[in-house]
Amino acid sequence: MALQQPQQWCFADDGVCFDNQLPAARLNGVERLGPDHYRLLIRPEIEPINPSPWYGFRLRSEPPRALQIELDYGSFEHRYWPKLSLDGERWRLLSQQEFELDDRGEARMQLPALASELQIYAQPPLGEAEFDALLGRVQSRVADVQVEIFGQSVQGRPLRLFEFGGTADSPWVIVLGRQHPPENTGSQALLSFVDTLTGDSPQAHDYRRRVRTLVVPMLNPDGVALGHWRGNAHGRDLNRDWGPFEQPETRALRDALLARTGPDGRPVLFAIDFHSTWSDVLYSVEEDPSRQPGGLLRGWIEAMDARFPGRIEEQAFAAATSVFKNWAYCQFGATAVTYEVGDDTTAEQLDDVARTAAFALMAVSERPLPERAPACAAASGAGPGTGPAQSR
Repeated sequence: MALQQPQQWCFADDGVCFDNQLPAARLNGVERLGPDHYRLLIRPEIEPINPSPWYGFRLRSEPPRALQIELDYGSFEHRYWPKLSLDGERWRLLSQQEFELDDRGEARMQLPALASELQIYAQPPLGEAEFDALLGRVQSRVADVQVEIFGQSVQGRPLRLFEFGGTADSPWVIVLGRQHPPENTGSQALLSFVDTLTGDSPQAHDYRRRVRTLVVPMLNPDGVALGHWRGNAHGRDLNRDWGPFEQPETRALRDALLARTGPDGRPVLFAIDFHSTWSDVLYSVEEDPSRQPGGLLRGWIEAMDARFPGRIEEQAFAAATSVFKNWAYCQFGATAVTYEVGDDTTAEQLDDVARTAAFALMAVSERPLPERAPACAAASGAGPGTGPAQSR
């Protein structure tokens, strides 16, 4: 696999330059089709791949120029409506006058002469800085937060976790994020979820007395930095490696979790893995007894459904593929879910839903622990999961 190289494409006739030299950028080529008219080539890190065409680029023009831009994804279909920023901090959706997706699925921008420098991304970039800010907030509110570098990525970036709350006998809650690089709305929901668990509400204080929480906000820092669609620096989908454990990121987290639980360690009450997809979906484990009436998962879903009727669809799959939720269920007997946040869910909506999910978890965590599930294929080192894309 050839990694994307930082590049710049300049066109003297128009006084225009494009580049992919920002964090999480993705741009693989630029063709000039005519005066102020360009085709941008967007390609994945490897094929075959889950179709999540991520892009991000910087555009400079002096003086500012109105431009026509086409996004060429090769054989893949458009997914993300473009977001624009003049400063890399404040973002907005392109308007319908600035962006269109025609009947053939071709994506075109008509950019007015806004400024001499623009950034355009599939989603506003979200990475280490936002997670560092989360950790800072947690440490300002919660005593004895433990921070650990538990491993390194393929390219040597540190893999970080932090944990808080509970006693030596408390059960664990595991919060995992960003196995897939483009899935920023899932990361935003994770931030709100953890902020709520570490907040000043009576429910949060009570929860932290009873439960030990471990948070891994970004398992795939290389993929995020490189602007990958799906994989790590080897092009591997980390959420298909919870069984083969061929990648350093999944191996390191597996070892960190097993060291904390072990055969006689604390039980794992709940494991949640944040992702993004086209709409809000909750993927559960079909065999999980806590899905039944009176169970922890059923109570959690019912609490969210009471607040947002019909908003979050549950889809249950057998624990037969090597994704994190299946491994957590099979290894620990934990209630384990993949929480998918819609690509177009607004910041206000996802904050509301994620906070509701956190309060619901704090409430149902008082229920008796379920019995451990028997070992199953996803925990036994079976081959890579090749199940439906919906299982993430």
